[in-house]
This record gives sequence, structure tokens and C-alpha cells, in this order.
Amino acid sequence: MRATPRDAINLWTIGFAVAAVIQGAAPRRFSRHTKWGYDDGWQREIAIWNIGTLTTIAALRRENADLDRSLIAGFSVLSALFGANHLAAALRSPRSWGNWLGATSNAAGLMAGLASLDVPEG
Repeated sequence: MRATPRDAINLWTIGFAVAAVIQGAAPRRFSRHTKWGYDDGWQREIAIWNIGTLTTIAALRRENADLDRSLIAGFSVLSALFGANHLAAALRSPRSWGNWLGATSNAAGLMAGLASLDVPEG
């Protein structure tokens, strides 16, 4: 029996979900068993990426899903969570201009995405 494209996406979805749980709930424990070690900001970013990907998959799998609106759902989750992660780091280290840039650019992306949802479909 050959795997279908749906089977492949289901397998990736399980992997994204497992990675999100591991990186979100036990990042220190997991990272002790990697060459890279633990870095709180990056471990959260990995969890965030997986959550955003799962949101996108769920939105695209809705019946009669609109491609652009589905992508906006996933990208909005990514921007909100990445922005919060960068803002938390920026508040702890106010001179970290890269984190301020990350927080600001993700806020702009989130606002643009949410504003575009107010535009009628069609």
C-alpha cells in the first residue's frame, strides 16, 4: 500500500504536534540530549513555528477553505507568538535592538493580517 499525499501531511502534522509539545513543555530536558544545548528564546521559537504550522494545516483542511485566509490564520499565530517572544526578550534586555525589531515587525505583520480579514471575500 502506497502512502497518499494526505498520509504524508498527517505524518508531518503528528511530528509538528510532538515537536511543539516537547519544545513547549520540556525544552530543557530535550535539549540536554542535543549537540546544541538549551537556549530559551530559540526553544520557544521552535515551539512557535510548530504551532503556527499546525494552525495553517487546520485552517487549510476546513471544508471550502480559502487559501489566503487560511494562510493568514497560520501567519497571524506565528506573528503573535514570535512577536511576544521577541518583546519578552526586549523588555529583559532593552538594548537588544534585534528583539525590538522582531517585536515591531511581527506586530506590523499581525496587524496587516488581521486588517485584511476585514475585507470581504471575493
